[in-house]
Amino acid sequence: MRKFALVAERAVQICPALAAFIFFVSGVVYLCLGHWPVTHLDYWGMYGFALNHTWLESSLLKHGGHSLFFPSFLWLADLRFFRGDQQLLFIAGLTLLFVTTTLLLVPVWRDKTVGLTAKIISVLVVIVGNFWMARSGITASGGFNCICSLVMTGAATTFLLLPKMCASSRRLFSATLIMVCGFVASFSFGAGLAIWPTLLVLAWCLRLPKYSVGLLALAGLAAATVFVLIPPHHLRFQIAPDVAFLWFCRLLGSPVSYAVFSWWPDTLFRDLIASSGLALYAGMVGLVLAAAAILPQIIRRNVQRSSLEFTGLALTVFTLFTFALLVVGRADYFYVNRLVEFPRYLFWSTLFWTGLLLVAVQRAESKQWLRWPVWLLALAVPVLVFPRHYKNGLALRWAMTSAQYGATSLINGVRDEEMVKMVFGHVELGYRVAEQFRTRRLDMFADGLQDWIGLEEENLFGGGHKPEKLKGQCAVTALVQCDNGAPAARIVGQASSHGGSVPKTLVIVDPTGVVRGVARSSTTSRFISRVFYLDKVQRNEFLGYIRDYNPQLHYAVRSADDRTLSEEKIPVVGMTNPAKP
Repeated sequence: MRKFALVAERAVQICPALAAFIFFVSGVVYLCLGHWPVTHLDYWGMYGFALNHTWLESSLLKHGGHSLFFPSFLWLADLRFFRGDQQLLFIAGLTLLFVTTTLLLVPVWRDKTVGLTAKIISVLVVIVGNFWMARSGITASGGFNCICSLVMTGAATTFLLLPKMCASSRRLFSATLIMVCGFVASFSFGAGLAIWPTLLVLAWCLRLPKYSVGLLALAGLAAATVFVLIPPHHLRFQIAPDVAFLWFCRLLGSPVSYAVFSWWPDTLFRDLIASSGLALYAGMVGLVLAAAAILPQIIRRNVQRSSLEFTGLALTVFTLFTFALLVVGRADYFYVNRLVEFPRYLFWSTLFWTGLLLVAVQRAESKQWLRWPVWLLALAVPVLVFPRHYKNGLALRWAMTSAQYGATSLINGVRDEEMVKMVFGHVELGYRVAEQFRTRRLDMFADGLQDWIGLEEENLFGGGHKPEKLKGQCAVTALVQCDNGAPAARIVGQASSHGGSVPKTLVIVDPTGVVRGVARSSTTSRFISRVFYLDKVQRNEFLGYIRDYNPQLHYAVRSADDRTLSEEKIPVVGMTNPAKP
């Protein structure tokens, strides 16, 4: 019997380690191949403001009711020194996500109150909590990930340092770093202000000296005062306590509803999320479990004996205060939209359940009868959430391709609102800021593809051509308008060159050899497509536009990678009975 128990425990060690590896690798791949490649949504407004104001004004003022002082320097530097390259912002955000995960894992491995199995399971919980693709509404955006992960990096650092304030020899150093990280969290996003009440609760549980608690209270009061004084000031609707409680619980329980209903067909998913009370009831259960985990520690004040339990409690308390701020601060937003299970909030609510599971894993170590149920529950979590993980990863790839195509319409100077509606939060604002981007050669205009339009083939790349074995097909799929009102055409096709590779950049030429537009593709390797997307992504599709389109002319497409035109051409097939734009 003892031998069987040892074998079973070894199996439990291997399974979560393997599951954590799969989740981490797949999560990183989905993010790298599906993140936003161009400026998007709220950033058109923020960039439009930054391009017409000083660095200080852009960093100090609130955006959407949030103080984004610290992350703003990342995108302001990107605009100033790196031509608005969203890839760099994505790398910065992903790095911060790695740092946050590492900071949360440090106390897991330092904890001497739990065994190896509990530590491996805790690693799985932290990995799934941070790299679940349901959080991709934030993590797939370089800018948004910089904001929220900077908050979590600051918060995780304070969680790591706060217990050290009990040691008198390092108290001043730890207190200084905690203050700095607390202010970084507070002025990276509005929800970051939740760090101060969290630290006060944790300081009480750790039995910190009164002057340490007072110092934290003063720092929190100073941060809140500065935040309120920063313009502009937003008025919010009053919110009834009962309604606020319901929204609060639905936000907490949304990861459960997203995970469960992802097993249903996609056609039913949104309706089930909107109409089911699962998120509400799951949030209520989570709130009860959180109270059961937190209140005894507030009473007994002995949480310092386990760094794993402390980290779990810290995440739980922090997310509770975060959602309290969100419900109060976004009352008007929830009132208008009625639905509060927005994917962006999963970034925070997932951490709530991560914290509860960490607490459960630690407490199960001291209760033999509870150990296996908690272990099996933790092992079941990645299985339960994997459908949403895969579906969001696949959806990200589609969204990234759509964003790339929307940027292609801007490069060609074409107003194709159907393609840019995903990229722009506000269409007219986006077009206005895009003109400034074109003038300053930022983001999608940085490579100068727009300069190719109107040139003759002989004047493009020195007139050089080389055989590429280019083959494929393409056709006009819609008629739109240029930014000057002239007719334009959207073309979509498939292309491949030697070795089966897909050209990334192509040009469309008229019968006289003049470039009338450019096209771009979003390629995926055969291996990645098969392993991570189950061959459900288009590997060789491209989209482009023809400016000053004349349906009587015959157009053709050439590849233009490595600044060399292909000798081969793909003819463009016109539309049958085209409708006027």
